[in-house]
Amino acid sequence: MVTRDQIIDVLKTCFDPEIPVNIWDLGLIYDITIVGGAVSIKMTLTAVGCSLGPQLVSEIEAKISCTDGVEDCKVEMVWSPPWSPERLSDDGRLSLQAMGFPV
Repeated sequence: MVTRDQIIDVLKTCFDPEIPVNIWDLGLIYDITIVGGAVSIKMTLTAVGCSLGPQLVSEIEAKISCTDGVEDCKVEMVWSPPWSPERLSDDGRLSLQAMGFPV
């Protein structure tokens, strides 16, 4: 059976198309549910109007579906609560600060 840590490791290989930080450390992932081989993820984006959201969802679903023990993966985009810099992990915050972002 796939574990939450395995899913997080995969999510850390997916990057926001506009910010070179992975989506886990950006705090875009709100929930991971694993039931048997089915993985459901709730996520958001840093901006509601991001046109690359569907591309990112497809990438996540494809990568997680290739993980041993995963039979199905669905990603749901949610907008509540809205993303804010408080959701950044320590690593994400350090990465953005190194790039000059005031977070």
